[in-house]
Amino acid sequence: MPPAKSGIATYSSAVLSSLERTGYRRRREMDVLWPLRPKHLSAIGRYQLGVFHIGNNYDFHGDIYRLASMNPGVVVLHDLGLDDLVRALITAGDSLGYRAGREALLRADRLSLPEAITEEPLSQPWCGHIARAARGIIVHSEFCRRYLEDFGCRTPVFVVPHPIVEREADVRAAAPAGARIRARLGLTTDDTLIVAAGDMNPAKQLDAVTGAVALLGDDVHLALVGRRVPTWSPAELVRSSPLGRRLTVATDVSDEAFLGWLHAADVVADLRFPHRGEVSGTLIRAMQVGRASVVSGTGTYLDVPNDVVVHVAPGQPDVAELAAVLSDLAEDPERRRRLGAAARAHLDATAGGDRTARGYEEAIEETLALVLDPRRLAVTRWARAMNEIGFAPEGFDEDFGLSYVRGLSDFVGRKGGRTPGGR
Repeated sequence: MPPAKSGIATYSSAVLSSLERTGYRRRREMDVLWPLRPKHLSAIGRYQLGVFHIGNNYDFHGDIYRLASMNPGVVVLHDLGLDDLVRALITAGDSLGYRAGREALLRADRLSLPEAITEEPLSQPWCGHIARAARGIIVHSEFCRRYLEDFGCRTPVFVVPHPIVEREADVRAAAPAGARIRARLGLTTDDTLIVAAGDMNPAKQLDAVTGAVALLGDDVHLALVGRRVPTWSPAELVRSSPLGRRLTVATDVSDEAFLGWLHAADVVADLRFPHRGEVSGTLIRAMQVGRASVVSGTGTYLDVPNDVVVHVAPGQPDVAELAAVLSDLAEDPERRRRLGAAARAHLDATAGGDRTARGYEEAIEETLALVLDPRRLAVTRWARAMNEIGFAPEGFDEDFGLSYVRGLSDFVGRKGGRTPGGR
């Protein structure tokens, strides 16, 4: 798990709580290793299986990436575009960075999805190396599965829904805070509050959101709410904005206050460009609160139906288009209500009832069975030997043990089990 307060750390805690509720943590002995200490680097090899959470932040996930490469297990890909992490590994002189960069370069030509053209971090499969090393991969949307398969990934992929992070009791308890926020801002029921929520970074396209709201009437207000990041500050945006008192910035708010702002919102803006194949925890929370949300029409966002969220064109936002979408929502409270209700229903149907924990259990158990299968070890030894002698596909005419491998696969198939390999 990542060592610092972040969206992925909050996610990880929610998953562990869900596994506790389902009883899986009592059926399987599980340890949570973080922060990593020197003793863990040798001890981790004695575990039957590791589950590694990997995002695109070298400081938080560099060591996890290294462990996952050396101790193949289940990799949870929170981002498909691991460009920043891989480049940081290269800068640090880590050989894993060079291997990952080479893998991304060699497989880039295989990509055919539109996002590989419009979203630069996805134009090269920066996750290809860690996907090859893994024995199983957990992702949170069908788009992520399609992307992995598009560049030729053969590691088993498990699509597990992003958990409902907040407890329902906490969501209900935050509603009064939302009313207080609107009162403090002097907003009436005739006013519209658009909240651009989540980590404040260039990918959230806050300048485009601010520019779009500036084209709307004086009864439309904007709040930028979320954690600050070291590489971007909202200060210049605030100075140059014509919104004046219609713009509010709330940075580094508590989890409780964040939910309060979502309650205060009439519309939540959650844009991403470039998109890295991540599933937005902010969107999950907005849906849980029951708010109409405007998102980018790309990648994982397209896995959410059009009657649940409002999609705008992918890529760099068109300010005029965004302004028109926000204006329509501001003028139609009944549509906002329908979207919010549909969002809550969709979230409950796709991620409610500890579905995330059940998905983790399936991924861990199937991968564990694969790792412990002695037939897989035999195939691995054969494959490594073929690699060492520089084997090429045309060598199949001379067999090179291929009949033995096929025999194992046929035996496993007749027994009703899973074929060895999986990569």
